[in-house]
Amino acid sequence: MNLDIFLQKSSNIFAENRLLKFVVVALGIAVVINTAGLFMALNSQRVILVPPVVNSKISVSGDKASDEYLKEFARYILNLALTYNPVNARSQFSELLAVYDPAEFQTSRKELYELADKIENTKASSAFYIQSIINDTEKRRLEVTGTKKTYMVDQKAEDTLKVYLIEYRIENGKFILVRLYEKPVQGESKGA
Repeated sequence: MNLDIFLQKSSNIFAENRLLKFVVVALGIAVVINTAGLFMALNSQRVILVPPVVNSKISVSGDKASDEYLKEFARYILNLALTYNPVNARSQFSELLAVYDPAEFQTSRKELYELADKIENTKASSAFYIQSIINDTEKRRLEVTGTKKTYMVDQKAEDTLKVYLIEYRIENGKFILVRLYEKPVQGESKGA
């Protein structure tokens, strides 16, 4: 690069130097702006999933998920945990453990396998029919109301309204089950 604006050679070199400094500063500012835009884009990136069994869009973005996604997971979890028979209980509980929080895994594993032993010994079956799912986004908790029907050796043992709470967190787009437990309900028994 050779500028011939001034009569003196040293003035031309200084002008050229100033121009090069300006270009370097402009490129530096452009890199900083580009980097900031890239970080903003990564933080607002969303993945939209539309599996064949879901009729609406579900999306996960960082540590947030759409209500539809959370409701689908609630159905999936409660189907695995509460709709079982002696043949499939153990395999369903194993599949359920795959979505549990690693900190709660050992405790939950022990409880679920003890329940599987009881189910196999008593030949119990259960079905849970969901009536409503309420998402509390601040507490990261799903409240699921439904009817649980339990059978012992093909005879109805229980038909009750139950409310289950699912505590969860979303980590890097993955649903993690923190805790699943039953909430007591007034006027629980509808008749056996």
